[in-house]
Amino acid sequence: MERTNEEWIEALREGSPDQHEGITDLLKRLRRGVLAYLHTRSDLSQLAESELVQMSEDFAQESLLKVQDNLDSFQGKSKFTTWASKIAANHTISELRRAKWRDYSLDALTESGSSLQEILALPADQNQDPDTESERRQVWRTIDHVIKNELTDRQRQALVAVRVENIPIAEVARMLETNPNNVYKLLHDARLKLKRHLEELDLEPDYILRLFG
Repeated sequence: MERTNEEWIEALREGSPDQHEGITDLLKRLRRGVLAYLHTRSDLSQLAESELVQMSEDFAQESLLKVQDNLDSFQGKSKFTTWASKIAANHTISELRRAKWRDYSLDALTESGSSLQEILALPADQNQDPDTESERRQVWRTIDHVIKNELTDRQRQALVAVRVENIPIAEVARMLETNPNNVYKLLHDARLKLKRHLEELDLEPDYILRLFG
């Protein structure tokens, strides 16, 4: 029989005589929903079914703990199971995003011989005016030189990771063995230094944006 919102809350509270049954029932729902979502992810298609099942079990267990920790925040504006499923979905997406960057190396972005131009792989426009294309390449060589020679290693790593590779700030902080606030500071200092050097070369931001826009 389907529980009401109040019955779910009561069953999941610590010390409830129905807690074991409530946890078992909710865990089944969360696990089923998480597994269904994992099956929709094309980036997980290479995984065996057993691996997806184990992932769904892990994510569901972790989500259940979050649900129990936040029972008092449930406002009853939706079905309890809908609310719990949303927590599970958000947790699953967050964990998959974190896993994507877990073994990513920042050194790979800034290793010797690899320029930002290569990383960005700026496509050549076949219909572009030759003079404009030449100007683009000259300006880009200047930008590339400033980034590679005027920024510190950590400033360059943070700038490339966040602004080029779109790696989440929290993951960049983990890779650099620091905290998000320090990554923001690295980005801030890198942008100021880059802007100052480009202005010294009479390269205004608006001009660069127009040239590459």
